[in-house]
Amino acid sequence: MERILVTGHLGFIASAFCWNYKDRFEITGVDFAGWGSMEENVAPGTRDLRLDLADARALAGALDECNPAAVVNFAAESHVDRSIDDDTSFWSSNVMGARNLALEAQRRGIRMVHVSTDEVYGDALEEEQAWTEDSPIRAKNPYSVTKAAAELMLGSYAHTLGLDVVITRGANTIGPRQYPEKAVPKAVTCFLEDKAFPLFKTPARRMWMHVNDHASGILAALESGKSGEAYNIAPLEANEAYTHDVIERVQAIVGRGEIQPVEDRKAYDLRYWMVADKAHAELGWKPEYDLTRTLEDTVAWYLENQDWLAAANAKLAPIRSRDN
Repeated sequence: MERILVTGHLGFIASAFCWNYKDRFEITGVDFAGWGSMEENVAPGTRDLRLDLADARALAGALDECNPAAVVNFAAESHVDRSIDDDTSFWSSNVMGARNLALEAQRRGIRMVHVSTDEVYGDALEEEQAWTEDSPIRAKNPYSVTKAAAELMLGSYAHTLGLDVVITRGANTIGPRQYPEKAVPKAVTCFLEDKAFPLFKTPARRMWMHVNDHASGILAALESGKSGEAYNIAPLEANEAYTHDVIERVQAIVGRGEIQPVEDRKAYDLRYWMVADKAHAELGWKPEYDLTRTLEDTVAWYLENQDWLAAANAKLAPIRSRDN
């Protein structure tokens, strides 16, 4: 099997990639076990290394040891609210970490796939057409700004250094093993514990993509992406829905729970909206999960894996206590 290095493998989307393709690749995972990481997420057969991508020397040693044919960079500090409170770690992980990985990939002449986000486009509320890869980058919060900065940096390395890099911009993703600071697993937690789920008052639209579709899009970019290009990875058009509607559907699947309107957060983008025509045409990739299947599969996993959910919420408890 081809050897690849996957960063952030203890997190949500990277762990799904490792679980889905553990029989296709010999995977070395690199993670510094920070915010959102769960040791329970390690896929069978994945070599589990702990290091910070911002540590260039340690990263070079890991790459020397595993000698991968490609690297897939999922590692990132996430969550807009946390970046607004303090963006220091976001610059370290999302920009400097990506820089170190890119320079090592370039030195070895191997491909790098960089997993970015639709949030670099900003807010589509006033847009007349969905975002394409040619749409302007208009990131509006510290998290998305660091992701946009990393994209620009990697693009410059492709142009000046010949880095073989492919960038993916994924839509709002849900599924198994998502840290319960995010809407759907947080809602499941609240409903199971008979606590009201705090929902921002202003309705916001998102394109809700199953993590398995996101993972298959990244695989397609790894195998078929054109060097120096970016690709939107988005679900079926019908998967766009208001967050209010999605949380109510989660409530119905769980079978109980309350929803409590709360004030909107700062820098609250009200719509993320993009098309993945380029990925369809150039990568031969298509999403498979409609919204109903996405929600039913996701909620069912949390209901069937409440020990995982409890462990994740236990890690979050000290932070929630501090914030309150």
